[in-house]
Amino acid sequence: MLSMLFLATSFMGFIQAEWTWSIHPESNFKILAPFELKHSMTEMPTAYDPIIYHQYNGGSVTDSLLGLALIVDHYTLPEVADSAYQRELFENTIDQILSTIDGDLIYMDYTDLSHRDVCIWKASYLDGKGIIRGNLIIAGDQYYGLQAFGLTKNNPDDLMNKFLDSFKMIN
Repeated sequence: MLSMLFLATSFMGFIQAEWTWSIHPESNFKILAPFELKHSMTEMPTAYDPIIYHQYNGGSVTDSLLGLALIVDHYTLPEVADSAYQRELFENTIDQILSTIDGDLIYMDYTDLSHRDVCIWKASYLDGKGIIRGNLIIAGDQYYGLQAFGLTKNNPDDLMNKFLDSFKMIN
């Protein structure tokens, strides 16, 4: 019996993903992730200068190992905005995400952490079978949108928190 317990815990150790720093100097951040975050870049035209939009993503909610999809969006805001503009940006961003995935907002809260305006939010999708958690951050003229997707049955909150809470800006 003891050997079966040892074998079971050894197997669990093999299937746990190793979390490492995903470092992205082109967008001035690093974050812990259990897999590689792939980078894509798009230039979005505006009435003024174009915005260079960076996205980093990896994983899948259907992955049998973690059942987690992670995304970081980054771009430089066209101008430093006041708090009313920032709240509107946060709300519009969340509305767009929820519209895309047919999701329902569970909560949204605003805070100011270390000279950063942060919007922390959570929503459900797939008729309550999926969960998405996010942090939207404005630091100076830099916007970062972090999202973690998972399935409710997998209780992904701890993994999502590990990802979201590890975000650090670098210079």
